[in-house]
Amino acid sequence: MFPLEPGPVSRHESQVGSIFTGPYGLRAGWRILIFFALLATLLGATAPLQRRIIQRLGHDFSAPNVALTRAFTFGLVILATAIVGKFERRQPGDYGLPARGLLGKNFWMGALWGFAMLSLIMLLMLLAHAYSPGSAALSPLAILKYGLLWAVAFLMVGLFEEFSFRGYLQFTLTWGLGFWPATGITCVLFALAHGANPGENWVGLVEIVLIAFFLCVALRRTGNLWFAIGWHMAFDWGESFFYSTPNSGISAVGHMLNASLKGSKWLSGGSVGPEASIFDLVVTIAGILLLLMVYPQAKYPTTTPAFVPAQPAGELPASNHPAI
Repeated sequence: MFPLEPGPVSRHESQVGSIFTGPYGLRAGWRILIFFALLATLLGATAPLQRRIIQRLGHDFSAPNVALTRAFTFGLVILATAIVGKFERRQPGDYGLPARGLLGKNFWMGALWGFAMLSLIMLLMLLAHAYSPGSAALSPLAILKYGLLWAVAFLMVGLFEEFSFRGYLQFTLTWGLGFWPATGITCVLFALAHGANPGENWVGLVEIVLIAFFLCVALRRTGNLWFAIGWHMAFDWGESFFYSTPNSGISAVGHMLNASLKGSKWLSGGSVGPEASIFDLVVTIAGILLLLMVYPQAKYPTTTPAFVPAQPAGELPASNHPAI
């Protein structure tokens, strides 16, 4: 089992043993390696099935494709987390995804923030003549159909991406290094994961790091991932479907408007879309500051390492964080 019963550290403890274990059992770095090895095994074992799904659905950025592939990979991440959680005597909720928060207050509040922040970005782009909504690209019935399909698809995206980067990984790194160093690592990894998107560039990746930081602050202050998942869903839905712009360089099949981006790339985001606009930078920084004011108390993490006396909710032990 991952947690080991703590006791006085012997002066003669072997150097090899100390590399693997610390005050709270197996060190955070080894836990993460085990988690990724397990996840890689699951991905490899299901690769033939994934290839069949892709061959059947194609490679276009459509709502059914996105919903199915993200739901599938999210299921694998949940399974890997549940397996390591069994050894750590934890539930997925301990890693930031409590079932009781599904479509609850935090989720809808996050969705409101996500759509409001994006709408402010789009308004600034419109005033700067960097965005034109154009005419409707779909009939009223098709707007309803694709709007619902993309909402489900981006819910799956939010679940997969938030839990992959700010679930087990964020939790374990937090106990290994502290919350803010862990945040730095997960934010960079989150941006790098978007680096292969067609049309993406370094400006967009820098702003993705900032967006990831906003989502980590939301996790810290709300105590779980539901606010971040709602924000992620609504921002992506608004960007790809409602305002009909590229999303990290990708245009959606079945968007609402014949919209266009024009003028300076610093204002419009160019091929990347609004995420690479200077307005996204300004609005995200303002969002971080407002979030800190609206949610003044840290609530994450809500659990403590095995065999460690309980700490006040949302606070880490003052010293002696286990080394990674």
